[in-house]
Amino acid sequence: MIKTRVRYTKDKAVITMSIENYASMCRYFNVFNSAMNEIGETMDFRLSELQSMDYLRYSLLLNLGFEKINNKSYYTEYKIPERSKKWDDY
Repeated sequence: MIKTRVRYTKDKAVITMSIENYASMCRYFNVFNSAMNEIGETMDFRLSELQSMDYLRYSLLLNLGFEKINNKSYYTEYKIPERSKKWDDY
């Protein structure tokens, strides 16, 4: 499997990932999108939709390289990596 690469230029972030990861993110997004459409109608989620939303969250974190703001807390927000850090592969 090809690692996702995030390369930073002066004003862009260039993300390269495998088609498999890209398709997976799209699949989870579609489930998320469907669930959000349903919540607008019924104000209810199915457990399978919640699980797919969790997979989408994990996939985004894994593939886009977001970093925790507070490493000591499990429930924290995320940020993009500092520009001064030299990392290409995530």
